[in-house]
Amino acid sequence: MNHSEQLNLINETIDKTKDQLKPTSVNFIFWGILITVLSIIHFLFPEYVQRSQYSALLFWTIIPVIGIILTVIYNIKTRVRMGYETHLNRALKLVWGVFNIAWIALVVTSIFKRQNPVEDVLFLLGVVLLISALLIRFKPLIIGGGAVFVCSLILMTNSEINPMLINAIAAFAGLFIPGLSLYFSKSNV
Repeated sequence: MNHSEQLNLINETIDKTKDQLKPTSVNFIFWGILITVLSIIHFLFPEYVQRSQYSALLFWTIIPVIGIILTVIYNIKTRVRMGYETHLNRALKLVWGVFNIAWIALVVTSIFKRQNPVEDVLFLLGVVLLISALLIRFKPLIIGGGAVFVCSLILMTNSEINPMLINAIAAFAGLFIPGLSLYFSKSNV
């Protein structure tokens, strides 16, 4: 095999991997939309979301848990349709599984501490997005993960900013836009 044939084989492999990751983009798009919408609703109508002591907690746990169930079902169906699971897909599944457990732990501890978990969750999300982006070597997701990370730092350093507004920006920039970019990315094949 000559040098150009080797390069073509490498490029074909990279393109095939990118195509295999396109179903993953649906997860980013779904969560980007869901979190952005929830954050905007909470930002615009806090009197409804925070009606009782536990209503905001229920709003921010019940809907995301339903989202987790829907994405798990989608991902299982996608894996069954593909007929196999790549090492990269397995690694991403494990990373996001750990994220879900950590997210639940952050929400529970924030209840006991009586504090808003948004900045901690955004910090965790930024780290997990950067790990995922580096695993799949996708620049828009690296930028999105960095944006989420910066949003968490803004919340940590400025208590005047509404966390729901920053959360909406982080979800849109860190999940939705990179998800669309991955979904519409074209392979060279």
